[in-house]
Parts: sequence; C-alpha cells; structure tokens
Amino acid sequence: MKNSKETEGLYMVTKIISGAVVERRKSRITRQPAKRGGRIRGNSGEKKIVGNREYAKLSLARVLNCNFAAGDVWLTAKFDPEGLERIGGTFEGAKAAGKRFIDRIVYRLRKQGLVTRWVLAPSQIDGETGELVRPHVHIIISGDAFALRNKRLYLGEELVDDIWGLGCVDVQFLRHQQDYKPLADYIVNQSRGVPDEKKWTCSRNMKKPVIRREVVASGAQLRVPPGALELPGTRYDPEKGQNFVRYIPAKSKAGRKIGGHRELALAGEDGDSGGI
Repeated sequence: MKNSKETEGLYMVTKIISGAVVERRKSRITRQPAKRGGRIRGNSGEKKIVGNREYAKLSLARVLNCNFAAGDVWLTAKFDPEGLERIGGTFEGAKAAGKRFIDRIVYRLRKQGLVTRWVLAPSQIDGETGELVRPHVHIIISGDAFALRNKRLYLGEELVDDIWGLGCVDVQFLRHQQDYKPLADYIVNQSRGVPDEKKWTCSRNMKKPVIRREVVASGAQLRVPPGALELPGTRYDPEKGQNFVRYIPAKSKAGRKIGGHRELALAGEDGDSGGI
C-alpha cells in the first residue's frame, strides 16, 4: 500500500471491457480521500441528477453489450385506456405491471427449459421534448422462443399481446451491433428526472464487464488507439477531471449506421483482449 507521498502525482487508469466495447478512464490519485457530507436521499442537485442519468446510460450500455445480441427483442409494452385504468394510471402501476409481465414470460420460458436475461425500464417521459406522456414499459429480453407470425409476435403459441393483457406490445429485434449505447441513451432519456430513482432494473443472471486497473505516472490525455472506432461518450476536459475514451479496437470491422427515429450505431464483430 503506497503512502500519500508515494501516490502524489500518480493516476489510476481503469479499463472496462463490455463485449467488444472498451472504455478507459484516467483519474488522479488524491493524497487523501475527500470527506463527504451527510447525504440526504432525494436532495440531489441538478448537476448530480444529470450525472446520474449519464452514468445510468453507460451502465445500461455495458449490460446490453455483455448480454444481448442480434435476435434478442426490444419490447415496448403500452396501455390501452382500460389497461391504464387497471393500473391506476400511475408510473408505479406501470412499473409493477411490467415486472408481472416479465415474470409471466420467464415462467413460460422456464417450462421450456430456457434461461432468460432481461432489462426493465418504465417510462412516462418523451425523451426528445421532456414532456409527460402515457406510462409505458421498455423491456430488453433474450429472444429465445419469440417469433413473428403474420406480423404479430408470439411466445410459443401465445400472442405476446395476450400475455401482456393491458394493451399492445411493440417489438423490434436487435440488429448485429457491438455497441448498444444509442439504445441505452434512448431508453434512459425517457426515465423520470427523480433524484436517486433507478432508471432501469435487470435480472440477476447478467454477465458482467471485465474491469482492469493500472497505476501510471503520466496524466496525459487518453487517446483512442490507431485504427480503432471511436464511440459516443469519449471526452477530455481537464478542468472537469474528464479523461475518458470509448472505442472498438482496430481488429474489429467498423460498420455503418442505420438511420431512423431509433437509429442504433453498428460496429464490428470482435472485442479487445489486449492490456490496459
């Protein structure tokens, strides 16, 4: 364990590998940890709220990149007037209904011997305007046993709309991508700006990113390696203490983007297995 004099002028580089995506962050090692004042739940300032939202996007992107791939499904469960009345018309009611919906799906998949992973993100915000909209629920879930027939989504022989039972369920199948951060951004941007409120939840069986740390003496700006594909989120601002890069290593094949209202950035097929 280094003492304060030995650590003065040193930096910690943290590398996070989520599927094919690499993140590297450099931060100064301070001589003494900063003292934190008493924290009151729900007493976050505007900067903290924005920071929490951005961290929620990064965290969700890591989960998606580690656990989901082409063929998995993105469901948006919506409420018709009767369904909205049944849940009390509230965000909390929508969240509870979403969890019950997932439980019913997981139960059916378990009977088929399938294990599933899922992410749940209730919403009542328009991500572009910030205005309140009718509550709805976003779900990312393993695509096993889902199928489109006659333009309707089935789980086995059951209509997914019938399993939901409170309205309709829109579906999009995930494409061949390596960075799902644009999808994470889209979903988290629709979360409420309530301090300390979780923007999304997920199943407990998720694969976790690989994290490596190294102490270095240089405070120089981190850079994307030559030939790598730089991804959204890279930033450098010494005054704010930001020194962060996101990329797909050069050995991956850079892809193209698909346009549209919910465009998702496409990238290559291989991850980074190198060192810090």
